[in-house]
Amino acid sequence: MKTSVLSLLFILFVTDLQASDNDFESRLKIAELSGNRDLVESICKEWYASGQYSPGLLNWNYNALMSVEQNALYFTQQESDTYPALLLQFALGVRPDIRVLSLQLLEDQQYRDKLIVSEQLTWIPQKVSLPVFFTQLLNPSQQGRPVYLGCMIDKNRLQTDREKLYLTGLALKFSEKPFDNLATLRNNFETTFRTDYLELALQPEADAELVAKVNLNYLPAFLLLHRHYNNAGDQAKAGHIERLALSVARAGGKEDEVLPYFKLEKAPNPVASSISVKSLDKKMKPVRSRLYAAESELSNGEYEAFLFDLIKNKDFDKINRCQLRKTDWTALLPDSLAHLTPAQLFPNGHPDDSNFPVQNITHEAATLYCQWITAVYNSSAEKKKFKKVIFRLPTMEEWETAARAGRPDVPYPWGAYYVRNSKGCYLGNYNVSSMPCDNCSGKNEASNDGGVFPVAVNTYFPNDFGLYNMSGNVAEMLDDPTKTKGGSWKDIPYYGQIQTVQTAEMPSPAIGFRVFMEVIEE
Repeated sequence: MKTSVLSLLFILFVTDLQASDNDFESRLKIAELSGNRDLVESICKEWYASGQYSPGLLNWNYNALMSVEQNALYFTQQESDTYPALLLQFALGVRPDIRVLSLQLLEDQQYRDKLIVSEQLTWIPQKVSLPVFFTQLLNPSQQGRPVYLGCMIDKNRLQTDREKLYLTGLALKFSEKPFDNLATLRNNFETTFRTDYLELALQPEADAELVAKVNLNYLPAFLLLHRHYNNAGDQAKAGHIERLALSVARAGGKEDEVLPYFKLEKAPNPVASSISVKSLDKKMKPVRSRLYAAESELSNGEYEAFLFDLIKNKDFDKINRCQLRKTDWTALLPDSLAHLTPAQLFPNGHPDDSNFPVQNITHEAATLYCQWITAVYNSSAEKKKFKKVIFRLPTMEEWETAARAGRPDVPYPWGAYYVRNSKGCYLGNYNVSSMPCDNCSGKNEASNDGGVFPVAVNTYFPNDFGLYNMSGNVAEMLDDPTKTKGGSWKDIPYYGQIQTVQTAEMPSPAIGFRVFMEVIEE
C-alpha cells in the first residue's frame, strides 16, 4: 500500500517556534558553524551532564532520528528539532550515522562550503546559493545518500515536488520512486519509537507549552496509522492511536481540528439536511492533487441553509455559536455617501441578499459549517464524486496556490500586476474612493468599482482555476484564526495582493470565507 503524506501536511501546526535563549544551544550554534565537531561533542556532553534540557524534546528528537534511515542527510529548521538531536548524537551516541543539517545554519555561505567538502557532496560547486544547494541535495542518486526533511520545516520554503515526500514518523523522506512508507511508519511506532512519555508525565517540563506544540507534529502519522488499523479491523490498535492523538491534540489546543478526522473513519450516520451533495460537488474546482476550492466565497443563502439544518436537528448549541450578526450597512457609510438612496447604493443587490458573501461571523462558526457539510457529504447516499472528503478552511499556502492558479510571482489572481482593465474598470471590489474610475461604463456616484460594500459572490471574472473574488469583496479566513487573505471592499487594492496577509479581528462585515475540500477516499 503506497501512502503519500500530502493530504495530511496541512495539519503540521508547528513551523515557527520562537528561538530559545538556551546558552548551550547558542554555544552549539557557534561551534557547528565553525566546523569544530570536537567542540560540538564537548558542549553536548556538558549540556547532558547539566540536566538543563527538556525530557520531552529529547524524546521527540529521539523518535525523529529513528524516523530516518542509515547514513541519511536530515534537514531541520528550528532550535527544537536541531540542537536536542545533536545532544542525542554526541552525548548519548544515538544515530551518529545521520548528518543533521539545519536550514538556519545553512543560510551561512561559509558553512555550506565546509559541508560540501566534509560530507563529500557531489555536483555542488562552492559559493552556490541556498536554494540551488538544497535542490541539488534533493537528488539522492547523486549524493548516494537518502535525504529526509524534518517535519517542522516550513513547507513554503521548499522548492520541491511534494508528491515525492513520504512520511516515516517525524520526518519526510524525499523519494523519486513511490514506496510503502506505511510499513515503515507502522514498524517505527510499533517497535522503535518511545511514546510512553506522551501518555504519562514521567518527568517535569520547564516549558510544557512548547513541548505540547512540538508534539502536535505526531498527528499526521497518528491519522495515517489510525486509518490503516481501522481498515485492517484492528480496533485495539486503532483505539490506542486515537486516544493518543486526541491527548496530544488536546494538550496542544487543536482537539477541535483533529476530532473530525477520527469521526470520518467511523461509519457515518445519515445527517438530516437540506443541503444538496450535488451542489457541493458542483461548486468545487481543482487546485492540486486531492485538493479543491469552492468557486466563490460562501454565500448568505448557503450559510442560511446550514442554520436551517441546525434548527431541524435541534442542535441549539451550534445555533447559538453560529449565529449571524446583523450588519448596519448605512452606519458604515462615509459622510460623503450618506445622502444616497438604497437604489443608488445597491444598484446590483443588497449585501444581505442570498447570493452575496456571508460575513460578520466568527472563525468558529466557519469551522463548524465546514464540519457540518463534511458530515452531510460523507453520510449521503446520493451519487457523489468521492467516497470521503473533508471540507475545511485552507492553510495560507493552499489559499495562495488557489489564488495564483498556476501563475507564479504575480501579485493578483488574474495573473497581472494591475487592478484595472484597459477601460479603466477595476477587476475587484476594493475601497477605491480616492482612485476614480474615469472611463468605466459601470461607474456610479456611490462606487468606482461596482460596490461600496460586498457584491455578489460571482461578480467580476474568475481566475484560471475558475475561482471568483480571490482578491477583494470580503477578506477570506484561513485555518489560522488570526489571519486573512485577499483583502475586502473596505481595503485598498494593496491588501488584495496574493502575498499580502492581514491580521483578523472577527466577526467583521469585511471578512467571510471560502470552503476548501480535501479528498480522503476516492
